[in-house]
Amino acid sequence: MKNPRLALAGLLLIAAGGGLFGYFYTHPEGARDPAEMLRVVGQVAGAIAGIGVALIAMSFFVRRPSRRG
Repeated sequence: MKNPRLALAGLLLIAAGGGLFGYFYTHPEGARDPAEMLRVVGQVAGAIAGIGVALIAMSFFVRRPSRRG
């Protein structure tokens, strides 16, 4: 792994997507149509987690910037 910061950011995004979906799965009482709300939240959470997976994949190829000072 060339850039552990990207991998950590990816893991955080995956956890955030899962947490978002889990929260709205257990608290659907504010929606008029809970199934539609859960569908939309699932798409958003999936997009967030997908970006996280992409960041983890990039962490194997992108080098960490060197410090010049």
